[in-house]
Amino acid sequence: MDTCEWPSCQSPGTHKVEVRFPDLPGETWLVCRLHDHTLKGQAVRSRPKKSPVVERAVQNVVRCDSCERVLEERSDAALGERRPCPHCGSSVRRIEVQVFEALTVHEKVGVKVKRSGKGGWILNTTSGDEYTNDLEAWGKRALTTDRERNVYREVIELWDGTRIESTARLSDHHD
Repeated sequence: MDTCEWPSCQSPGTHKVEVRFPDLPGETWLVCRLHDHTLKGQAVRSRPKKSPVVERAVQNVVRCDSCERVLEERSDAALGERRPCPHCGSSVRRIEVQVFEALTVHEKVGVKVKRSGKGGWILNTTSGDEYTNDLEAWGKRALTTDRERNVYREVIELWDGTRIESTARLSDHHD
């Protein structure tokens, strides 16, 4: 069996980790279980954080309530500070307030397959959205552990298009 490609590690290489960056050449590593976790973490932390969504400032619109023309006046102006409408002379105002809200929905599903007469699951898989604290962004993660075929597979897709895939025999993937 080949050894782990991590510098100074002599453990058996049990996990194949492929990292595909959107802006750089891809990398493929053969690493031990410990360095599988380390390598995936380093790949995630090497990517840029997602820029925060900038909320747009919305100005209130001040209109004359009588003639409905837009007035160049602060919406929080006190009654004594208001000047009469230059078009009709009214001091009654209508303030139009705009409110914008956004809602984002995330999902994640999981399935466990069991065979009757046998204890425990034989296939466990989850897939869906997952928040990455290091990047302060949502990405996708799929994880499959298959006892019957002895397969461990994890695919992580980051917000910027980076794709990390780790595969191993399930018997080699234990904490």
